[in-house]
Amino acid sequence: MPVYNGAATLRQAVESVLAQTFTDYELILVDDASTDDSAAIARSFGDRVRLVQRARNSGLCEIARSEGLALAWGRYCALLDQDDLWAPEKLQRQTAFMEAHPELLLSHTQAWVMDAEGRRNGIRHEGLIPPTGPCARELLDHCFITISTIMVRGRAWLDAGEATSLKSANSDFLYFFSLLRKSPAGFGFLAEPLASYRRWPQGMSRGRWKWTPEDVPALIDLSRSGLWKGLVTRRQVRAAIARACLINAEHHYYEGQFRRVLYFVLRGWPRRPLDLRLPGWLVKAAAKKVMRRK
Repeated sequence: MPVYNGAATLRQAVESVLAQTFTDYELILVDDASTDDSAAIARSFGDRVRLVQRARNSGLCEIARSEGLALAWGRYCALLDQDDLWAPEKLQRQTAFMEAHPELLLSHTQAWVMDAEGRRNGIRHEGLIPPTGPCARELLDHCFITISTIMVRGRAWLDAGEATSLKSANSDFLYFFSLLRKSPAGFGFLAEPLASYRRWPQGMSRGRWKWTPEDVPALIDLSRSGLWKGLVTRRQVRAAIARACLINAEHHYYEGQFRRVLYFVLRGWPRRPLDLRLPGWLVKAAAKKVMRRK
C-alpha cells in the first residue's frame, strides 16, 4: 500500500486488510514522505503493519508501490490504495482463484464505487469487464481494472515495471499490457465486488483534466512504448486514441473549456482524419467562445 498524506482514510484501509478471513499475509505500507499523520496511524497498528518511510516524496505512487513490492516474499502480491477498502473475504477468494488457475499472472475483481464518506453508489465498470481470458482489445476501449482489486503472481508486477516508464501518472495501464505480453491466457476476473473504490468530488481532480473522462495520456504512452505489439494492431491503437480524444473533447465542450477541446482535437484528429466529429467539437467550442464575448 503506497501512502501519501492519506490520514483521512488510511485507518479504514488498513483495518479492511487486518479483517481478512485469509490470514497468511504481510501488509507492507510505504509512506511516501507524508506531511500529515499517516506514518503515526500506520505505527499505531504495531507489528501487524510493516512500515517503510521514504525520506523524500517520489511524486508518483507507483514508485512507492514498487518499493513495497520489492520487499514482498509471498507467492502472490495484492495491491491496495490508501483510500480504498477490501471486503473481508477478498484475499481468501482471490488466492483460491489464482491457485486454481496457475496459467494466469494477474486476476482482478469487481469493485463497489463509494463516495468520500464511504457510501456505496453501485459497481464500478459494471457490464464493461470481459470474462477471464485475453483482454488487450477491450483494455484499449476502456481501462476497466481497478488497482485495489489486483492480485499478481510473485514478482510479476515488478517484472512488468521494467518495460514501462514511471514518468506517467497512470503507468499502471502500461503495466497491464506488459503483463499481457507474458500471459497468453490473459487476465483472470472474479465477477463479484471484493473491494471498494473511493471516488472523490470532481474538484479534487481539476489538475487531471487530460485523463477525464478517458485516459488519453496513457493511451499515447502505450502507443509510444510498443507494448501493444503482438496484442493489438497499430490501427486499433490509433483508433482507440482518437475515440478517447473524441469523448474527452465532447466532455470539455460542455464544461466550457475551449483550450481543452483544442488539446484533444489536435491529438485525436490526425489519428483518424476522416472522422469529422473531432473538428466538429472544435467548431462548436469556438462558436460558443465567440458568443460569450458578444
